[in-house]
Amino acid sequence: MYERYHVPKKEMAPPGTPFSKSLVVRSDRCMNCGKCLEACIYSVHERDAKDFRLMAEPKSHLCKNCLRCVENCPQRALTVELSPQYLALGGGVWMPQRVFTIWNEAWTGKIPVFGAGYRGRYVGPGYDSMWTDMSEIVRPTRDGIHGREFISTSVDLGKRVDHLEFDASGRLLTEMPRFVELPIPMLMDVTRNQDLTASMEGLAQAAHALSTLIIVPASAPSPKAAEAASSLVPKFPVGKVSAPTAIAHPKMVEMEMSPDWVSEMRLLRKRFPEAVVAVRLEAKSGVEKIVIEIASADVDIIHVLFDEQGQESGASPRLAKDSLLAINKALVSQSLRESISIITGGGLAAAEHVPKTIICGADAVVLERALNVAQGCHACVHCSKHDCPIKDFRPSPDWTKWRAVNMVGAWRDQLLEVMGAMGIREVRRLRGEIGRAIFYEEAEKDAFSSIPGGA
Repeated sequence: MYERYHVPKKEMAPPGTPFSKSLVVRSDRCMNCGKCLEACIYSVHERDAKDFRLMAEPKSHLCKNCLRCVENCPQRALTVELSPQYLALGGGVWMPQRVFTIWNEAWTGKIPVFGAGYRGRYVGPGYDSMWTDMSEIVRPTRDGIHGREFISTSVDLGKRVDHLEFDASGRLLTEMPRFVELPIPMLMDVTRNQDLTASMEGLAQAAHALSTLIIVPASAPSPKAAEAASSLVPKFPVGKVSAPTAIAHPKMVEMEMSPDWVSEMRLLRKRFPEAVVAVRLEAKSGVEKIVIEIASADVDIIHVLFDEQGQESGASPRLAKDSLLAINKALVSQSLRESISIITGGGLAAAEHVPKTIICGADAVVLERALNVAQGCHACVHCSKHDCPIKDFRPSPDWTKWRAVNMVGAWRDQLLEVMGAMGIREVRRLRGEIGRAIFYEEAEKDAFSSIPGGA
């Protein structure tokens, strides 16, 4: 029986005492009148439990920066400023706003609320230099979250056929390719992050709850929750595709790119005939040529890896956006786009990066560091385990599971919002749809190139 895909969510508080983005300061001018209590709908302001005549210290971690309390205070006794702890978060693409947003998504599973509006840059590098066409936002039926119009986020990973052939008796002649269907265009990967490997049990349970897949080392033990084993994707190192693995009957297997990748791919195909095979490839200059070579072989999926700042490796690295656009263009030019699926990971720091990555040519994204941030990581540029504020935190698998499920659920809700506003009802149609996006570089060129000196 058909059942609409739904992400179950469960509030899961962060480790320790949460600190806030906004620091609400109450000065000595406060008369304890309670006007702030009446104005605030987020319970930031409360009466002192020991003396009801007095106001308690503001619970800054609940503040949404709407500033209603500041406006309604007759004594101008309240100020709201950015917390020093908040400003110290992250770095690069993992800016404080994004780290803090992921924390709240992992806590509540809800789309974030920004009371004082967007105060970030209008344009930046990579995905921050492209916008989606929201022209359909005026239609009230374009709403997948509230169920007034069904919007599919399901993707098929593997090869595809562009037509079917039948004989005179109606028997199918076309050999159907292998593929795996996922209800969301998001997978998980713990293989590039030691902290995630330590949390693998809970993340495997999260992948099962979300009906998606999680890439793990082939040597990883089977999860204690037996049902989660069906979500595991073993990743085999170079030259070890015959190594033993406790993962039985995987839907997908992955191997690293190597000089002898063709023979290793064939061994992996023979060993797991029912699974789709993915080749893991580090993005670097000219990666589109290697992708063309792999797509011409009997490979189902290419997993393109960027670093956690969303860049290629090597000298003169391109940003993920530009690299994926080049890959998609190369595949289309060789009529190979339907013969392979592209998944990509690295630098995915916000929900908006999911549809933007797909628009640039990927079929699905692979979450890595975002899962770590959901567990309380501060995404420091130079990670120091000695000074890490959560170094002694040992989460239970259940806590890890729900933090990941909440975050992914919130990201899917935001994907539905974007697709609804774009008038797109299937995420499969979003792939490579660059005509429905606005790129800053092109917009700037169109606006100024005709002006003398504008070029």
